[in-house]
Amino acid sequence: MAAKEEQYGSGPLFRAAGVVYGVMVGGALLVLANALVVLMPLLAGLVGPGALVGFVLVGPSVGASCYAFNRLLAGEDTGVFHDFVKAYRGNFGQALAVWLPYAALLAVIAANLASLPGSNLEAVAARIGLVGLGLLVSTAALHAMLLLARFDFRTVDIYRLSIYSIGVRKRVALGNVGILFITGFVLISTSVWLMLFAAGLLVYLLCMNSRPLLALVEEKFTVSVAASAAGSLAGSAPVD
Repeated sequence: MAAKEEQYGSGPLFRAAGVVYGVMVGGALLVLANALVVLMPLLAGLVGPGALVGFVLVGPSVGASCYAFNRLLAGEDTGVFHDFVKAYRGNFGQALAVWLPYAALLAVIAANLASLPGSNLEAVAARIGLVGLGLLVSTAALHAMLLLARFDFRTVDIYRLSIYSIGVRKRVALGNVGILFITGFVLISTSVWLMLFAAGLLVYLLCMNSRPLLALVEEKFTVSVAASAAGSLAGSAPVD
């Protein structure tokens, strides 16, 4: 009986190395796409509050990272670099439209946090409430980017599902809130510059934790699209 021949590069060590490499490439692309945010301390001295415009590009870059990392997790990637660039170009307009309202809400929350006076009980309670609200808005924004990267939904449907998904998949939502909270706490306790090295890993962990959410949305809100008469599947389309 002929012995099974293992294909070169199919072992667990190679796969693990491929994931590490993919996360590193994705993290580098994420930082590069947000160069205006990275350079904000320098730009703030030159253009003042106008430097905050750099946050506009955070949404499309996170959406592209979600697309690349979800394909990496599914073993369907054609290279993280290729997948990131493809998603960034293809989804830029819609990602921007989806992200901007969330970015505006987060800006209002941050402004209120910064303007709270004193450290009395009322101010502490208000800060806790605002931090909690900020985490919920951030989680909804993340879910929106995940949905946009995976499905061809209308923008208004992405808004609805990003909020709906928080309630219908509570464990996923709590996991994402926890990841975001721990990341924020570590950055505040150490240095925000650590984000330059942790950005890729952060998005990868969020994508990994959110896989049950995407599976639920695919099951409940999409139908399979026949790619040929033979019945091969091309993707998913929204249910009217």
